[in-house]
Amino acid sequence: MRLFFILFGLVLAFSSVSHVAPAQIVIAAWQAPLVSGQRVQVKKLAKNISEVRADIKTSGPSEFQSPANIAKFQKRFTQFKTALMRYPQVNDPDVIEARKQFNDLAKALTDELKRARQQQAKLGDVQQALAQIEANARKYPVPKPLLIPFDEQQAKTWVAAASSARTVAEHNQKQLAFIAPLAYLPDNRGTVQGGAPYDSGDVRRLTSWNSQMFKDLAAGYRAMAAQLERQNKSVEENLNLRLALQPLADDEYRFIGKDAEAKMQEAMDRDLAIIQSALFLETALERPTDRAQSLISLWQRTKGDFAAKRKQALDKSRLPKARSRDKNRLKIAKAILQAPKYEFGPFGRIVLTSDKIITRERKSSEIKLDDVEFKLSGDVTLSGTETSWTYKWQEFTFAVPLQETDSKDWYIWWITAKKFSSGGAQTPIGRWVSGAASRGNQILAENINK
Repeated sequence: MRLFFILFGLVLAFSSVSHVAPAQIVIAAWQAPLVSGQRVQVKKLAKNISEVRADIKTSGPSEFQSPANIAKFQKRFTQFKTALMRYPQVNDPDVIEARKQFNDLAKALTDELKRARQQQAKLGDVQQALAQIEANARKYPVPKPLLIPFDEQQAKTWVAAASSARTVAEHNQKQLAFIAPLAYLPDNRGTVQGGAPYDSGDVRRLTSWNSQMFKDLAAGYRAMAAQLERQNKSVEENLNLRLALQPLADDEYRFIGKDAEAKMQEAMDRDLAIIQSALFLETALERPTDRAQSLISLWQRTKGDFAAKRKQALDKSRLPKARSRDKNRLKIAKAILQAPKYEFGPFGRIVLTSDKIITRERKSSEIKLDDVEFKLSGDVTLSGTETSWTYKWQEFTFAVPLQETDSKDWYIWWITAKKFSSGGAQTPIGRWVSGAASRGNQILAENINK
């Protein structure tokens, strides 16, 4: 409302210029001409009026959108009018020139006020519009690229967020492009966050922010698409390598070795999650999914191929041929398998895998430091005691199928039996014990005695 009265007052002031004409002033025939000092003042007044008119910017955002600027020009206009009234010598050339400058100023001010009104009518509430632009940009930010793998819902959520951010960015772009050339927003020292009004710097900031939103949207999708392509390429290579595997002697452990099925399933699940990530993203974006569908077909073929080859390897899995049938060693092996402390569990046919019992020897030592001395020369002196042991033992190896404690599956175990004649303080002396034991390939129960 205050702005309205200021504008209204200025219009009245500007439109009253014609009333400054000589008709309002009674001119006496004997009126004295301007003296030299007055003439100087009149010429200076005309110059000042001309300079003020020259200061009026008639292009770009009008300064008259600001009530403060209107008040400033109104004050100067009133001062000029008052000054002119002091010189009623309306026929004097210098007074005529001053009044002409005054009339030109009044027209320029009126025209500029009209231009400002037109701009404001188009713009509406600029501060509110800019605040809404910033609020929308904060409310609908560009989503960060998803970490791979991601599920279908995550893909849909990302695409929806990206779509909202793009819609906001496009709307803000149009708004800012419309506001920037029309709105008068002089720079101020404060910040919007501190309660200051939006200024031209904020318009530049919002424009830059909006441009970055477009860049981030494009970069986000490109980053995910590139990462998915790299990972899917690796998945494709892995799947083809698995297809090429054959259940031969050197590679059968890949099919029936320790945790082979679980490891393969884990790898296949990991690959499928990557493939599906690409499928979910492209589907949500309504883009072609041919690449992902092709990889899913390859994945299904690889999974079926592994199952078939695993069955083939299991059907062929057998205990190794016996290197000896020494009853004494078989008895020793059986006793080791039955020892409660080893918890081997149910076992099947024992096969000796070494020709005979062999003797081995190994020396070991341990140093116990009592003191460490650091000398000025940089040398370090260590003092303590060294304890040495000589390990002597007999050993032989055997293979045996053991049943898993948590399933009915059987695996071939490779075990070394040892009997020590000397060793350390904790070494069992004089009796057969289990040394190294490792789990090998799976074997079907019906194949144990074949």
